[in-house]
Amino acid sequence: MSNHNHAVVAPQPAPFCQPHSTELLIQVVQYIVDQLDGDLSDSALAARFSLEESVLLSAFQSLTGIALDQFVLRRRIERALDLLKHSTATDSEIAVRIGLRTAPTFRTAFFNYLGVSPTDYRKILPPKQKAASLARRKRPCKSVSLPLRRSGGEALRPRVV
Repeated sequence: MSNHNHAVVAPQPAPFCQPHSTELLIQVVQYIVDQLDGDLSDSALAARFSLEESVLLSAFQSLTGIALDQFVLRRRIERALDLLKHSTATDSEIAVRIGLRTAPTFRTAFFNYLGVSPTDYRKILPPKQKAASLARRKRPCKSVSLPLRRSGGEALRPRVV
């Protein structure tokens, strides 16, 4: 093509956007989900997938509609929500499990993302989830005796010891 005797070069797609890009994107996403407790910085992910950081960031944004760092944060917060709902893990334990390392960092990220602290979030869980969370925390330590029969053949109820 020419424009007033000047050559015009058509833009070339980034290497990430070739036919294998969907497969590579799936690998990146799966790696993030599997490694939430690890280093998921832009530079670490680019190195892991042998891509230039700028190529990874622009391709991820264009293919998913979300910035890579926001995707990572969203997955970490989703995992934190699940842990808050279904476990009695402390903020420090959750922070380590989702790759934010310290409880203050976790609490700040959680609050900035959702507008509520992890502690307040647990307080507003529906009663069923609170009870289920407490039940999972308790260890079974009671034994039930087998029903006994009275002399008249009448069964006695099981007794919790």
